[in-house]
Order: sequence, then C-alpha cells, then structure tokens
Amino acid sequence: MAEIPVCLSFDRLFCYHGADEGVSEPYLWVIAFTLDGRTITHDPNSPTLNGQPGYFFSPGSHGNLGGGVGIGQTRTIPPAVGRFVTTLQPIVLHVLGRDIEVPGRMGAVAVLLEENSTSDAGAEAAHDAINELVRTELNEAVAELNMVGLAAQIQQRVADGESVQDAATAVFSARTNLVVNRITRVAEATAVDAIVKKLSFPGVIVEGADPDEFMGVATHFYSQTELEATNHRQRTTFTDTISENVAILESSEYVYNLHGQAWQPVEMYSTAVADQLPPGRWQVTGIVRHGFSGTGKSFISHLGGVLAGGAPWALRNTAVMRLIEAGTHTFFVRGDSGRDADVVVAPNEGNPYFPFLTTTPDSDKTNNLGSLPPCPLVTWHSRPAPV
Repeated sequence: MAEIPVCLSFDRLFCYHGADEGVSEPYLWVIAFTLDGRTITHDPNSPTLNGQPGYFFSPGSHGNLGGGVGIGQTRTIPPAVGRFVTTLQPIVLHVLGRDIEVPGRMGAVAVLLEENSTSDAGAEAAHDAINELVRTELNEAVAELNMVGLAAQIQQRVADGESVQDAATAVFSARTNLVVNRITRVAEATAVDAIVKKLSFPGVIVEGADPDEFMGVATHFYSQTELEATNHRQRTTFTDTISENVAILESSEYVYNLHGQAWQPVEMYSTAVADQLPPGRWQVTGIVRHGFSGTGKSFISHLGGVLAGGAPWALRNTAVMRLIEAGTHTFFVRGDSGRDADVVVAPNEGNPYFPFLTTTPDSDKTNNLGSLPPCPLVTWHSRPAPV
C-alpha cells in the first residue's frame, strides 16, 4: 500500500437562520489529524504503538469566515480555516513473524460558534483549550491502544478463511475505532460547551453578560482505503446540519448546513494498452466479450495478456486470427493444472465468413478461452491535481 495525497475540506456554511435576528457572526474551529505510518510505528511484540497523530489546527476565531451571514445566505469557508492537505501511509504492524501494512486514517472535528460579547482574546483562549483537549485525548488514546492479543485475533480470522492482510486490517480497524469513539465523545456538545459557552478555565474574563455561543460540532473520519477510491473528480461529500438539540428542526434557534468533502487530489487518465506483439508464443490471460444486440449472446472481441516487462497487451480477435494464420505467432491458455491449450481459428458452420477463436479441447476446463477473466483495454494512471 503506497503513500497517497489526501485532502479534507469544510467548504461552505449555509444559514437557514442564525442565532441573531439579522446578520449572524459564526466562526469555525477545525482540528484535523492523521493516524498513519508517517508518525506512528509498531515494534515487534510491543503491546502498544509508538508516536503520536499528525495535527492541523485552523487559525483564528472571531471573523475567520470572512464576515457575517444572513438568512438563506452561504458563506464560503477560507481554505486556510477549513482545508487540511496531507498524505497518508499505512502503519506497519509486526505480527505473526511478518510485516503487515494496515491503512492509515484521517479525521477532523469542526466546532461552529456564534460571536457575541466574548473578547477576541477570550475566544482564542477557548480555541487553544479545545485544541489542547483534542490533542491530549488523541495522544492518550493512541498511547493506550492495546496490541495484546492482536496476533491471536488475526490468526483466528485467517483460520476462518480470510487473508492475512484482510484479517489484520479488520482487527486493527476495530481497535482504532476505539480512538475514533473517544474523540467523538470528547467532541460532543457537553464537553465543548463546558469550555466555550461557560469559558470555565483559568485566565479568561468574559466581558459583558452575553458570551459567545456554542452552535455545534461535526466529526468525520476516513480510512486510507476509502480515500484511495476517490480522485479529483470523484469525491466523498458530506453535509452536517448544526442546530440546537431539539426534536423539531424548525423550532431550533439556529440551523446551519456545513458542507464539505474528502478526496485524493489526483487526476486519473488512461492510455491504450499495447496492440502490437513481436513474433513468438504468447499466453492469453484475459478476454473481452461483446454482446449481440437483443440476442442475449456474446462473442470474444479481444484477447489479452502481459508483455515480458509486465505491461498488458490486448488484440482484437481478427488481429489474433491473422497472426495465427500467418504462422508468426501462437497463443495459448494455461490451466490451473499447468496444462496448456492452444488458441486456434475454428470455422463457423453457421456463417463461413465469420470464423471464431477457441482453444483445443482437453479434460482441463480451466484452460478454456471462455473461462478467462476480463482483460484491460486501457491502463489507468494518476497525476497530481490542484487542491
């Protein structure tokens, strides 16, 4: 599993109605973090992990969204506040006498507040306290993550039929879910409200009787595997509704929608696989089928395999026929038993103008041409995309 670039972004804040009658003044704190192999390691037979999460703490408090927002308006969240760009790489576990890579994780906590009469210094003090709370809880959660019994659980799942990689990923994910659950609990309204709304920590003086108001919290977590399936054009999007904890949304004093997305900032593009082969004997490892419209029947349109250097090739059936008939190339399918069956051109009794390709018959069904999996006609590549 390779290191990948990733991005998590809180993009827009839509105001159904804010805490104030006219223009409200929301501001946002974002704490993003990674649990991955860049900063976390595992020693052989160690009962715990080493290292700490990587962090991003958004800047500012009052006015950090660029201004107020009225009913029915949207405020674009500045990238410096809402966007976390980093990389993820797997954590290497040393269990069962081998090195096993498990996917890294990325998460974020977003805290929405309303500016009232708390001073700028007071808001920043609360901001620092929230940052320190999440940092402390995460660091402790990783340090306390128990690796005891990890190998036994993985071995049991392997005995039940899973691969070592799948078993290790599942077992380790279950344990890191404890970290996720801990941060989710810490980010609940009661914990944040104790710091923000009441400002109950030393050294902070609230000017006036109307301190800044805590609106709500949004939390998001993604595994490296989930983000590997995304790209610049195919992103995972989310919408968090932030309101008072009331049964009927319309009765809440305020309602916001916080919109965002997470993705791998790469652009995917394709190139055609090789459609020329030097003379010789070539193993066919895949096929492409095309259907006859309205008949429910299909035919083999392409045959594919792998060049000496590992790159794929694919030829149309007619090109394969010409090469076989010219005597410059031969093609074969290798069965599970190691037995080879040659690909030959067979006459079509129903239509002599359209012969077809087949394999020489024998007792091994696995070396039949029609038993092969699909082969690629293009190779996909990735390149960095703008964030």
